Amino acid sequence: MARPPVFPYDDRTGGVAEPPAGYAWADISYVIGGFGWKALFVDQAGYVITGGEGEQTQWNYGNETADLPAGWANYHSAQGKPGEQVPTDCAACHSTGYQIAGHQGDKKGIVGTWAFEGVQCEACHGPGSLHAADPQGYLMQLDRSNQACAECHSRENPAHIETVDGFATQYTQYDQLYNSKHFAIQCITCHDPHASSLFADEQVNPDAGIRQVCESCHWAQTYQNSERHTALQCTDCHMPPSGLSAQGQLDIFVGDLSAHLFSINPDPNAPQFNEDGTLSMPYLTLPYACGHCHNNEIATLKPIELLAGRANGYHTPQTATPEPTATP
Repeated sequence: MARPPVFPYDDRTGGVAEPPAGYAWADISYVIGGFGWKALFVDQAGYVITGGEGEQTQWNYGNETADLPAGWANYHSAQGKPGEQVPTDCAACHSTGYQIAGHQGDKKGIVGTWAFEGVQCEACHGPGSLHAADPQGYLMQLDRSNQACAECHSRENPAHIETVDGFATQYTQYDQLYNSKHFAIQCITCHDPHASSLFADEQVNPDAGIRQVCESCHWAQTYQNSERHTALQCTDCHMPPSGLSAQGQLDIFVGDLSAHLFSINPDPNAPQFNEDGTLSMPYLTLPYACGHCHNNEIATLKPIELLAGRANGYHTPQTATPEPTATP
């Protein structure tokens, strides 16, 4: 790679303008990510560039919700820490035609090989040369199951919603859905798999890939009992940014990935995580459902209890006092 990579929506994110300090583009063999959250860099031997202690080798895009700007950060991953030699094993979900055997380009640090870079049509639909030659005679693979999405949007055990540093880990959307009350709903009921859910486009993708809104099924729950909340969307409370890919701020309960747990537990004492903080419960607690807006109000127990009082029965229609009936 002798020049900067080009990604969709670089005009909105600012793109990846330069490699880590001390590296030239000729030293970089691949960039992992770079679409909307972060970018990792792979050296010519095929290993992720983690840098030494204090060196910043991961580029994070800005998080407007958390008021965090774009910039360089220390490499962080469940696989290792800064300075460690980390093999590149991301291609199973970041390429097309992946095979676990071998090393792409004979680079020892890369696990497996692939036919095409990035997630292209055949990554989900299978090889398509026969279909291209005879569209009617050979149909493409069409798998609408959630398990197809889970190939990349899940960790090893879907019953476990893994967490790190107070946020749900990236790639756990299927795990969250699997443990939620919406476990029987297909991903594609709500999401268009061919459209970006991160970037809207007025012409071709005005709804950011959303095919159905919550009110399509939950029409009876749209009542909101607070005039202050009339401008909120269902997803503001039921799909808050409680997941983390690149950067967030735990003190205001804002990550950069939307939750897929949906249910809110209004008990002010309900735990969000297990005892060692590695797994999430299958619901959202008040700090995560409410905290990204009410973060200044939940520093003490009393405001939490106040929020609990408001959250209980939130969607229950209030019975209006009947007008007095005139008597003849």
